[in-house]
Amino acid sequence: MRSGAFGKQETIEPMSEWKWNRLYKVSQIHGVTPWIADGIEKCSDDFFLQITPVLRHQFEQDTTNRTEKREHQELTNPLLNHLLQQWAEESGKDDPTYRLLQSIVAIARNILTEGISLRQLILLGMYLRNTKDAIEYEVLRVWIGKLRMERMAQLEGSLLMELFGFTADEIHFTEARIDKHTRQAVCDIFLLTEKKAANWYFTQGKSIFVKSSDSDAMMWHVKQSAKYLPYYPSEAVTNFIANFAHSLSHIEE
Repeated sequence: MRSGAFGKQETIEPMSEWKWNRLYKVSQIHGVTPWIADGIEKCSDDFFLQITPVLRHQFEQDTTNRTEKREHQELTNPLLNHLLQQWAEESGKDDPTYRLLQSIVAIARNILTEGISLRQLILLGMYLRNTKDAIEYEVLRVWIGKLRMERMAQLEGSLLMELFGFTADEIHFTEARIDKHTRQAVCDIFLLTEKKAANWYFTQGKSIFVKSSDSDAMMWHVKQSAKYLPYYPSEAVTNFIANFAHSLSHIEE
């Protein structure tokens, strides 16, 4: 990904066919397959790039969109969401500074709900590296502070440093640093599966009691919310309650 998305020359680690297949599955879950395909192409002369033609073709044929869906973000905490929507009206949803805030908020909400998304981090990193827009970083820092998400923003910046080789000087919206918490978050990335990310709705069984359609997935989401609660406590609690209520809405009255 560092090579494909950010043009960095990398030395490929020798991998078995099983590991290459595992990499493909992880890339599909995170929506980053096209950038890995680009990285494979850039490193095609590397002696250790021993990937089967069939699997290489699978990477190359992936048609995942490389652009970000411009979905307007909302927070589940009503007070914080009021501020977020107020800034949208005052500055405009297309304002570059507000757009960057929206990306940071989107990553934060995804971390609390589904886990760390490599795709979102890549898109954030590419925007920071490539944008010619005039970002008002002092304003952005004030907004982040008022949304009480300083620690979450710091985690996002630290992940850009740890995963993609960004320097602290490139991340102007927070004081990013790599520590044990950053490395633990990186380990968590590869615990995410499609099943855990999607299948935790509640259904009504034959008895009068409510049961989870996938108890393991539900418990994973509970632990996920609890693990990252210290990074964004004012949103984490309401986010979990909102997701729980959404799940209950799938139960027939």
